[in-house]
Amino acid sequence: MPRPSLDYEYAKVSKFMITRIVKKYDPYVHRLLEILPGFMTWSLLLSPIWLGLLFPQLLVYILISLTVYWAYMATRHSLGVYKGYRKYKREMSTDWFSLCKKLDFSDLPDKVTLPPSLEDVRHFVLIPAVNEPHMVLEPAFESFYDQTFPLDQIVLVYTIEEKYSDETISTLKDIFKGREEDFADVLIYVHPAGIPGEAIGAGAANRTWGAKHAVKDLRSKGENLRNYIFSTFDADHVLDPQFLARLSHLYLVSDKRDHKFYQSAVAVFDNNYWDVPVFMRIEATCVALGGLSEWAIKGKLKDTFAAYSASLQTLLDADYWDVSLGVDDQIFYWRAFFKRKGDFVGVPHFIPYSADAVVGHNFFSSCKSLYKQLLRWGWGVIDFPLSVKEFLKNKEVPFWLKFAWMFRHLEKRVLLIDSVFLITFGFGLLTIVNPDVKQATFAYSLPDIMSVILTITLIFFVPITLIRFKIVKPMPEDWPYWRKFFAVMETPMVIINMLSFSFLPQIEAQTRMLLGKKMKDLYHTPKIR
Repeated sequence: MPRPSLDYEYAKVSKFMITRIVKKYDPYVHRLLEILPGFMTWSLLLSPIWLGLLFPQLLVYILISLTVYWAYMATRHSLGVYKGYRKYKREMSTDWFSLCKKLDFSDLPDKVTLPPSLEDVRHFVLIPAVNEPHMVLEPAFESFYDQTFPLDQIVLVYTIEEKYSDETISTLKDIFKGREEDFADVLIYVHPAGIPGEAIGAGAANRTWGAKHAVKDLRSKGENLRNYIFSTFDADHVLDPQFLARLSHLYLVSDKRDHKFYQSAVAVFDNNYWDVPVFMRIEATCVALGGLSEWAIKGKLKDTFAAYSASLQTLLDADYWDVSLGVDDQIFYWRAFFKRKGDFVGVPHFIPYSADAVVGHNFFSSCKSLYKQLLRWGWGVIDFPLSVKEFLKNKEVPFWLKFAWMFRHLEKRVLLIDSVFLITFGFGLLTIVNPDVKQATFAYSLPDIMSVILTITLIFFVPITLIRFKIVKPMPEDWPYWRKFFAVMETPMVIINMLSFSFLPQIEAQTRMLLGKKMKDLYHTPKIR
């Protein structure tokens, strides 16, 4: 046999040494990685000052590059929204349970993970609750009850925080009205408060408590967990009647089911979309259309968010969620990702579910509530040190996948957050710091170049606005014409949102992590109707 090349041996030794160093100095490596996102963000945000003094020409090139990047992302986003909308229309016009009944199980892939028949398929639906009122919990339950997939193959698992458990359980029983007997099972668990080591305010601990106890009870009943599709939804999520049927079909026709998670690309906020103040509605629109576009264009490098599904075996192998962290959604993805040695990808479908947009008792409390929710989402930046440290240690995840995710982290945590601020204020700050730049040849045409590029991208607001109104529920008919006009004009106001609610909470979260300030007691967004 030929001897391995010296390059191969060198690479093997290098990987071994990196792994040893990371393991030996784990706390220091972790702390360095916590600093990195905030450091990069602030370095870029302050670049008009320090580069304006040291190398203004480089800053001009950076601003042009960011403008071109922004135009590219706007184009890509618009095409993604259009592509996603077409898939949404196609899937909504399909009878998915009829297609499920037509499946020939002898021809389906991955027999090891395949239930024996459609009648053996079970849904394990996990719903964490805190103190949601009757008007929030009832529509969500009714949406489960109205599913086209057989109810006697669905297990609902409610897991409730202890503080409000008596009221919430009473509310649920009033909503059920004996109809829980139509399901395969409806299980309710109470998550005790104050368990040492658990983060407060995030759903990870509550989800883990309910899921573990439900799995234990199903095992005691002799259930075959291999037949179960696991899903988790928030207490306000209202599913389209075809949701579980579409999920079942997608799951059954997939190969390597344990190496995939399944998620709807159409997460709308129709529960109260037209009842909330304008900035809350704009944020809801950004989340809805952003998710639709990303899943339609580049679903491979997507992590789990809000509502997602997988085989129940995947949940068991990932050992549920990390209860010590203030984030649950994408952390589940990374636990499964490394358990599957990097072979874990998202598969979208386009049957929608609806959630509540953030709202308070008045405009100012709505703004405060939205900011706190987005700060909690921004704290998701903790997935950067966790994932990158594991990249350095794990020799089984392919290098190209590590590199792709590193760029995705950079794009998501730095470029997308900072670019709008720099495009808007970068040149103005540069000229304040270094007034001589106005006379420099290399910067003379910069404002005109940026203006032309950004003006061209404004055209993409037209199709996005049209598609937005085709996905969300119609505006109230009793609204006056002037109010409907301003509702149509809300889409361009996303720029204001990107300089405020989509910007400041992210910066604060990264700065907190940069300074070593942990966020363990996180804000639970109240549901107000």
